[in-house]
Amino acid sequence: MEILKLEKKDFPLKLQKIKDPPKQLYYIGNINLLYQDSFAIVGTRRITDYGVKICKVFSKEFSLRDIPIVSGMAIGTDTIAHKTALEYGGGTIAVLGGGLERIFPIQNYDLFKRIIENGGLVVSEYENNVKPNKTTFPQRNRIVTAIAEGVLVIEAAYRSGTSITANHAWKQEKKVFAIPGKIDNSLGVGTNILIKQGAILTTTISDILINYPQFMDKKRKSNPSLKIKKEYKKIYQILNESASSIDELICQTDYKIADLLKILSNMQIENVIIQDMGVYKINEKFS
Repeated sequence: MEILKLEKKDFPLKLQKIKDPPKQLYYIGNINLLYQDSFAIVGTRRITDYGVKICKVFSKEFSLRDIPIVSGMAIGTDTIAHKTALEYGGGTIAVLGGGLERIFPIQNYDLFKRIIENGGLVVSEYENNVKPNKTTFPQRNRIVTAIAEGVLVIEAAYRSGTSITANHAWKQEKKVFAIPGKIDNSLGVGTNILIKQGAILTTTISDILINYPQFMDKKRKSNPSLKIKKEYKKIYQILNESASSIDELICQTDYKIADLLKILSNMQIENVIIQDMGVYKINEKFS
């Protein structure tokens, strides 16, 4: 464990600038992440299946662009964001609401170790023996938003801790992005209210990236967990840029129609691509 002191020159400027900066940060892991432009993903602990899907999509897209993900290592949304970052080889920063020897929830102790072992960072403003409580968690959230360039809210209930996080971001003059929620779902209420209050309605990663020139310049890596067969690569590269009809694929390749149909058929059988209304596109599991 190491300590960063507020009065020292190496204390991150983005934390110095907030109204109530932490006097110190205790940390374990890759401290270099703290000086990079990162993005926060937050949301409810009671995340729905829909929320899990959306959180994975956005966490994956940040990670494939080498944009570190910041969250609070709570159960639910935070856990999904951290785990997805690790799955796709991205950096992730966990900000705790208690000391580094008081991991909460205890079931995330393995995640705590995985973050450190895989080049991530875990930080806290609290001494090792401090137990997290209802006061420390909201305080923790101001550090989450201070570290990040902006905040994405996946799901949130009315007057939730996630809403407190969004308010911290606005006070720090950071942009807040929110996934629109179903009007008959209690976990959609909070995000819809945030959108009414000025959060940016978000449905794709581009809705976020377009607001940050430093992120727009980052090239998206190919999914490191995928192994595309050699005979599929040409078609895969085309469809990874945009969905295409068979006529468009013929124009962009030198395949004979029979050979092209055979490749497309095999890619469909192996679920690499799907066909929708005459257009071929990459299965999201392979994107």
